[in-house]
Amino acid sequence: MSSEIPIAELTDFAVSAVSAVVLFYAAYLSFNVRNGLAVPLYKSRALWLGTLSILFGVTFVGFNRIDVLFPSYEELARFLFYDVVVLLTFAALAVWVDRTAGTLIRLDYLRKDIVGWKRARPLYWLGVALGLAFYVIGTGYYVFGIVDSITTFSTNGVTIVPILVALAYAFAVLVVGSIRTRDLTFRNHAKWFAIAVVGFVLFIVAPSTQIVDVLPEILFAYSFYRMARSLVPINKL
Repeated sequence: MSSEIPIAELTDFAVSAVSAVVLFYAAYLSFNVRNGLAVPLYKSRALWLGTLSILFGVTFVGFNRIDVLFPSYEELARFLFYDVVVLLTFAALAVWVDRTAGTLIRLDYLRKDIVGWKRARPLYWLGVALGLAFYVIGTGYYVFGIVDSITTFSTNGVTIVPILVALAYAFAVLVVGSIRTRDLTFRNHAKWFAIAVVGFVLFIVAPSTQIVDVLPEILFAYSFYRMARSLVPINKL
């Protein structure tokens, strides 16, 4: 029957739902353990991690499914999801990467630079800003049906290059910083954050018609769960 949902779509949604459950559990774990943390640095990490886990859980479930989930309020739901929730999620992730890199430098007694982050930080934000700008233009085309040369350009693969370059550089900073830091808790936390960045990049570039596009979601969700576990004191376990 034409009304039947293809198995591939059901599988894709099931994996996204499982990833969202893992992310929501990571959020619960982060908010719960935050009350028992005495170090302000770790309390701040738990708050950021919990908030982003919820945002990404919602994003994974709704991405490319808003028309199906909210058929009666399609245009409004599209706007709220793609132009508010997803944009806020991307921006929050970029800010968190920036804060993590700065924290890794401050944890070093000599304040050594990490892969030139102190000098290249403006370029990182330039790549993020360009990526978010192209995203806003692209969602204007998708949500409101605006058609012109700019929006047509914003929907092709070239426009994701700035954000991919920025995230690839962020990955290098997180990996090197996690190796250098002597704070074992933050080292493990930063290591899994770097893996989460890889999952996010793969989520952006993975083909939406292939089953492999669900693998980045699983990797990303599991990385967030491990980040939350890394903040849990031993006596809590």
